[in-house]
Amino acid sequence: MDGTRARKIENSFSGSLNFIVRSYCDGLQVCYHHHTHYFVRETSFWSYVYKAAGLPVSDH
Repeated sequence: MDGTRARKIENSFSGSLNFIVRSYCDGLQVCYHHHTHYFVRETSFWSYVYKAAGLPVSDH
């Protein structure tokens, strides 16, 4: 994942009480309900966020 894009995503989640998102040079670390996950691909991150929110995820 591009570091600039990771920082933009982190900033967009900065006000969220449910997701704590931290950017790193090659990915994102997400803390959600006392579980920590690390994503190096943006598509995997968004899939996780949509699933956590109970929204349908496209397999395309």
